Amino acid sequence: MIDRKRLLALDYYKKEHFSGSDSERNMRYRIERYVPPVPEDTAEGDGDAGVDAGSNSKSSAAGASSEPVFRATIWPEPYSYEATDPGLFITHDEPFCEEGLNALVDWMNTRDFL
Repeated sequence: MIDRKRLLALDYYKKEHFSGSDSERNMRYRIERYVPPVPEDTAEGDGDAGVDAGSNSKSSAAGASSEPVFRATIWPEPYSYEATDPGLFITHDEPFCEEGLNALVDWMNTRDFL
């Protein structure tokens, strides 16, 4: 079982990822801060694109950014992240906050590779 106390403080994830394992469930995991790519504006070719989109700069394609999230990646033991076939990875995202990290722990504790 993965215990939240085993994971590091929120600020750590702003610069580094964290890897660990749960041998009882034959599982390795990696937790990282991830910024999803900005979705392309599907209305870009429309004549009224951007009209009444609000003054929020995130609504325009230029300079748009996504909010960071916590991303957990799990895979079966025994190999490291770099040595594992990406087809074996299962990922799950949660908001980048303490509650999001707790939700990732809950999600990882419902998975196994037995």
